[in-house]
Amino acid sequence: MFQTNPTDLRITANTGTKARTLMLACGACAGLSLAVFITAVNVEAAEANNRKPYDETVWEGEWQAEDTLFSLRVVPQGSRFIVEPVSSLGLEWTSSNGVINGNNGTINVEYQGVSAQVLVQLISDSSAIVRSLSCQPDYHVVCTLVSNQQALFVKVQGPLTGSVN
Repeated sequence: MFQTNPTDLRITANTGTKARTLMLACGACAGLSLAVFITAVNVEAAEANNRKPYDETVWEGEWQAEDTLFSLRVVPQGSRFIVEPVSSLGLEWTSSNGVINGNNGTINVEYQGVSAQVLVQLISDSSAIVRSLSCQPDYHVVCTLVSNQQALFVKVQGPLTGSVN
């Protein structure tokens, strides 16, 4: 049996077609929400790509994942960059040399048997969006957790100028 109470939106569902219909409707709502989120991210990325490219000094410095203590140092070297842990919170990871292309950078990171290609998009001279472009093996729990996720990194210290904020 399927019952709704329009005043407090309580739903009682046992079994049957109506319960499956509700599940499908909830799935469609979740899919729509995801599509809206992806569109917002893509618009933000397009806006970031249309900005004038930042110079090398914008990349350089200490960057911290928003609302965490995790931070790393980015050291640009021409069109490449390296990443060094500052406060890695005990996470042991390795990375290749990254490649800078305007306001975007890509870098390969390895952590606990996972290999990921990560995209970094500068959205200002003191903030960047970071997300995984690929993650292997895709069945690994780390890959599952980072799928369709992004993190905001804020610059907390520049090259030789000290604190940004």
